[in-house]
Amino acid sequence: MAKSSDELEAPAENSSSESQNLSLGQSWLYVGGALCAVYGLFVSIDLLNIGFQSILGPEAEGLLTMAANPWLGLLLGILATALIQSSSIVTTLLVGLVAGGLPIATAIPMVMGANLGTTITNTLVSLGYIGDDEDFERGFAAATIHDCFNLVALFIFFPLEQLLHPLEHLSQWLLSQSAHLNNIPNIFNSIAFMSPLYWLMQPTRWLMIYAVNHLPGPWDSLLLFGISVGGLMASVTALGWLMRRWLDTPAKDIIHWTTGHGYSLGGLATGAGLTALLQSSSMTTSLMVPLASAGMVTLQDIYPFVLGANIGTCVTALLATLAVKSPVALQLALVHLSYNLLAVLLVYGIPPLRAIPLTMAEKLATATQRYRIVAVAYVIGLFFLLPFLALWLSLTLAT
Repeated sequence: MAKSSDELEAPAENSSSESQNLSLGQSWLYVGGALCAVYGLFVSIDLLNIGFQSILGPEAEGLLTMAANPWLGLLLGILATALIQSSSIVTTLLVGLVAGGLPIATAIPMVMGANLGTTITNTLVSLGYIGDDEDFERGFAAATIHDCFNLVALFIFFPLEQLLHPLEHLSQWLLSQSAHLNNIPNIFNSIAFMSPLYWLMQPTRWLMIYAVNHLPGPWDSLLLFGISVGGLMASVTALGWLMRRWLDTPAKDIIHWTTGHGYSLGGLATGAGLTALLQSSSMTTSLMVPLASAGMVTLQDIYPFVLGANIGTCVTALLATLAVKSPVALQLALVHLSYNLLAVLLVYGIPPLRAIPLTMAEKLATATQRYRIVAVAYVIGLFFLLPFLALWLSLTLAT
C-alpha cells in the first residue's frame, strides 16, 4: 500500500530534529574545546616571546637585517602565509616576535604581505569548479575579488608607509590614547578573570623552561621556539575548526541571507563577525565560492563580505596581545586593524577605486575561463614563484 506524502515526509523531519538535537548537545563540547584552544594560544605566545628573546643576539642579526628590507619583508609575509594558508597564524606569530624584540617597522610589511597571502585558499577552492565554464568563471571571480582588493590596498598603502609611515604613526597615537585610559594591557591585568588564566599558564611555562634549560648548546632556545610556533599553529587551527563545526550551518544561512539581499553594511558586518568567530578569513571567504558558482549571489554582493572578513581576521592578533601584554605588540595588532579599516574606507568608499577590484576580478575570471592555464600561472606566480625568486635573488646578491 502506498504511503501518503505526509508519512513520507515525517521520517525526514524526525531525522532533521535528531540532527539538530545532536548538534545542540555537542555545542558545549565545541565551546569547551575552543576555550582550551584559546588557552593554548596564550601559552604558545608566552613561550614564543621567551624563546625569541633567548635566541635574539648576534646569530639573529643577519636574519633581522634581511627582513628589515621592506620589500623582502612584504614578500616573506606573502610566501609564509601562502604556505601556511592562514594570515591569523602569521600575524599572531609576528605579535609574539615583536614582543620579543623584532622592530615594528620590520613587522609592518610582513603584516601587509600576510594580508595578501591569505587570499590563496579561496582561489584554490574555486579550482574545484574548473570542469564547468560558467560555474568556474563565477567561482573564480568570487575568489579573486579578495586578491584584487588586497592588491589595490597594497599598491596604495605600501609606498605610503615607506614614505610617510601613516600606519606606524596612527598605531602609536592609538596606543597613546589607551594610556589615557590607564593603559589597555594594564586594564586586562586588573580584570578578575585574567588572574586565574595567568596562574593556569605558569605551570606550563615553568615546565617547558625547566625542560629546555637542561639541553646543551643552543638547542634549548631553538626547541622552545619550535614548540611555541607549533603550539600556536595547532591552537589557531583547532580554534577555527571547532568554531566552524559549531557554526557551519548557521554561518552559511547568515551569509546567504545577507549577501543575497545586497546589503553592503550587512555583508560587511557579517564578514567581520563570522571571521572573528572562526579565526580565519580564508575559511569564511571560501564559503562564498560555492554560493557564487551556483549563481546564488553576485560578485557585487560578495564584495562587502570580503572586506568585512579582512577586518574580522585582525581579532586573532589582538587576542594574542593579551598573552604578552606588551605595548609594542599591541601596536602591531593595531597596525593590522588600522590597515584593513583604512583600506575599506578608502578603496570601497571612493566609487572610482571601488570599481577597480571588481573589474580586475571579472577580467581575470574571463581570461581563466578561456585559458585554464592562466589560473594555475596566477596562483603559482603571485603566491609562490615571485616571492621565492625575489628572496632567492636577495640572498644570492647579499653573498
